[in-house]
Amino acid sequence: MNIRVLSSSYFGIESYLVEVEIDISNGIPSFSIIGLGDTAISESKDRIKTALKNSGYKLEPRKIIVNLSPAGIKKEGAHFDLPIAIGIMIAMGYIKDRENICDKYIFLGELSLSGEIKSVKGVINSSIFAKENNYCGVVVPYENYEEASLIKGIDIVPVRNLDDVVKFILENQRQGIKIEKNDEEDEYIVDFSEVKGQSMAKRGMEISASGKHNIIMIGSPGSGKSMLSKRLPTILPKLKENEIIETTKIYSIAGELNDKNPIIKIPPFRAPHHTSTPTSIIGGGKKITPGEICLATNGVLFLDELAEFPRSVLESLRQPLEDKMVSIARTQYKVEFKTDFLFLATSNPCSCGYYYEGERCKCTQSEVNRYMKKLSGPIMDRIDIHLQIKRLSDDELINDTKEETSEIIRKRVEKTREIQYKRFGTNRCNGDMKQKEIEKFCVLSEEDKKYLKKIVQSFEISARGYYKILKVARTIADMERCENIKREHLMEALSYRRRE
Repeated sequence: MNIRVLSSSYFGIESYLVEVEIDISNGIPSFSIIGLGDTAISESKDRIKTALKNSGYKLEPRKIIVNLSPAGIKKEGAHFDLPIAIGIMIAMGYIKDRENICDKYIFLGELSLSGEIKSVKGVINSSIFAKENNYCGVVVPYENYEEASLIKGIDIVPVRNLDDVVKFILENQRQGIKIEKNDEEDEYIVDFSEVKGQSMAKRGMEISASGKHNIIMIGSPGSGKSMLSKRLPTILPKLKENEIIETTKIYSIAGELNDKNPIIKIPPFRAPHHTSTPTSIIGGGKKITPGEICLATNGVLFLDELAEFPRSVLESLRQPLEDKMVSIARTQYKVEFKTDFLFLATSNPCSCGYYYEGERCKCTQSEVNRYMKKLSGPIMDRIDIHLQIKRLSDDELINDTKEETSEIIRKRVEKTREIQYKRFGTNRCNGDMKQKEIEKFCVLSEEDKKYLKKIVQSFEISARGYYKILKVARTIADMERCENIKREHLMEALSYRRRE
């Protein structure tokens, strides 16, 4: 008897349909799974047999063949446990699918030996797939319900064990399942009000957040670079519904969701260590997994002590920073991941770190140059705002003046973002402007064109750097609610490009 149960898998972050076909016949008792499954799938035979036995469904000694179609695509994960188990139960006559539930719903779940259904990766991706392809809904582990319920318009059926699934298939019963949805908003434990002084750095970070401009802070140890950096997400606008879904999709595939964090509601902040490999940053590997630049989408990628990162890592960032997309090609696969993040970096100005502190620095000029050469020109050229950070004076450190809170700054950022959203008609910012948009929205007067031309020639600014200046100037003008870019906007934007 041949039975079919629907499930799904994913390639990159996109889901596709998997038909779980079960055939049970007389012959030498055996249990085989075909269709290019990984180790977790091949080991599911023992999990399924034990889970069925402990749930009161003892397997008869028959020949069982399970096929995962399409057979030509390699499949990974233990989420096929549930559809295989349900298919076997139907094929052996333990339950009857009178309403053809197995043809209308997608089943996902890992089985424990007791018959309990455990959480799996990629549930929200399968929910989106089910909605787009007009399936009635998805049957998911209880722990994945909040993640799956982000997708409206389809039926989400949370189950704790095999008995819950049987009741749903036989009688459409869902009793005994109480969903406790957490509607509380996540809050940051840090705030900009905790940072004393550094008004120039705070201004630069507000511009960065307002226009989605990449930013680097170069300064002395203890000047507050890391402290400022960790507070950048607190002034970013709250994620919109489509951004929450998009970010949660990525985190679900990467296995980064848990009971305490089932949905990504606030902008992600990823801060990989400088010993990270190119694969962990970009993504890929033996299993197709998103890297840090993908996990930072709709949030911030923070590289602390940029000069300490391997050159191979820094150079691999060049294309994702420009295209907002990374394509990972290997012999057996090619996957594209979105990498639309705000890039934030910090660095010391020299090996001892005290170049800006006068006589305290003992580095020679050649040593300083050698240290800064670790930051390649192409990478620095892709960073819109360059800030020099010096240590606070004693008076600034002891001063008890109250600083602006993150909430106050974020409200200004949100108002500036709304101007840009209205301008572009989508949730895009000035930092995302293309060539034609720059020509349309960054119009300068003839005098300002001549002024900018002299500056570009004097400081040998590249074409990319020239357009970065215009984008930052456009954001500063938006912050001041000016329709046109003025000379003072250009001058401030230029001040963020000058570096030694």
